[in-house]
Amino acid sequence: MKRADFSIFLSLVLILGVCLLPPGAAAKDREGRYVVLIDPAHGGRDDGVRLSTGLFEKDVTLTIARLIEKDFEGSKKIRIRLSRMGDSDVPRSDRVREAIKSEADLFLSIHVNAGFDRESSGFEVYFQGFRTSASVKGDKSASQEIVKDMVRTKHLNESVRFAKILQAKMDKVFPRMDRGLREGPVLVLQGLNIPAVALEVGFATNAKDRKKLTDEGMQRFVSHALSESIKEFF
Repeated sequence: MKRADFSIFLSLVLILGVCLLPPGAAAKDREGRYVVLIDPAHGGRDDGVRLSTGLFEKDVTLTIARLIEKDFEGSKKIRIRLSRMGDSDVPRSDRVREAIKSEADLFLSIHVNAGFDRESSGFEVYFQGFRTSASVKGDKSASQEIVKDMVRTKHLNESVRFAKILQAKMDKVFPRMDRGLREGPVLVLQGLNIPAVALEVGFATNAKDRKKLTDEGMQRFVSHALSESIKEFF
């Protein structure tokens, strides 16, 4: 078999393997659990948006993340890791690096929104858009790009699948306040080659949303919705 023909054949085999991989299939840790990296946005000197006197976005996102972690204590199927454990400065690059280092199967970044219009309210779910790679010369390079594109497409599809699950669960927290799924170049998601979404959980600039987000009971309600979304995804 000629080298070019073998290259094409190998690509087809790898593509078939990607296509036959069932939805939700992923690598597991040494104990056989799926790894989910929860990213509480901001932290340290980066407060994020203010919700009340002494309470900022960084506080709410970390509280929700810790509640999710608690939901999975003792789980034999899913392991939760946090991109930051306390009120510390964590660069975006380190959050991505932690996802790669931990071989995470899913990445969820939690944020609180803000807008110039105080009437803006509800939640938004973002996923990273997919742009096909530029065509390259040579059979070997072209075949590698085909495989990479297939893997990226699969991860994008899984991101959208998780985003839809999240959307349905969050609708119970913010009834009829779903602002939709949004595709875009979300900074914190860049560099990740796994299913990944970012959630804007409400608007700090909206009085009703702000009241919800500062309520401990509501924070638990949000964390439960996210935990149930993770369970359903896997």
